[in-house]
Amino acid sequence: MPLDVDRARRGVYAFLSRVLTREVELDELDALREAVGSLPAWLGSRASQALEGDDEDVYLSLKVDFTKTFLLYIHPYESVFRDPSGLLCTDLSVSVKRYYQKAGYEPDLASTGVRCFDHIGLELEFMARLIEEGDVGLQVRFMEDHLGRWAPVLGIVVSETASTGFYRTVGEMLAHFILADYEYLSGEVDG
Repeated sequence: MPLDVDRARRGVYAFLSRVLTREVELDELDALREAVGSLPAWLGSRASQALEGDDEDVYLSLKVDFTKTFLLYIHPYESVFRDPSGLLCTDLSVSVKRYYQKAGYEPDLASTGVRCFDHIGLELEFMARLIEEGDVGLQVRFMEDHLGRWAPVLGIVVSETASTGFYRTVGEMLAHFILADYEYLSGEVDG
């Protein structure tokens, strides 16, 4: 795969992982505005509008929306979306952990503040690491077995549930990007 494509893919995975794992901090707003400013207009305009204004007001608005969206209304764990029980930390979480272990990825749940290994932020970070390592086969398998089977649905749910344009855009971006990246990876494997 071309290095510039991999660098861009890795950057998107890392960005999505970061904003879906924990709240945006006040001192991160300028960097966030810059990142959103580089998005295509069809995707980034609503997010840019949500980031306009007084830093403190924007920060509080994002903090409230993150809390409502990802801690109260939506539980961004694969097991919640895919396991018939709807519970956290099921066999799906164990399966994700096995992928991590095979690749030498050891996320620290305590430092990330998540409860299980199948949190969307960890799965996205894992893909970023796989891209860095260049293991296309493992990227495709992980996408087919895990990330691609639920992340687009999560993205749609986030885009419909979030109250700020920023998190609505993040949801749309997640849904579109995962589908597009799977298509790209499939072409790389088949081609």
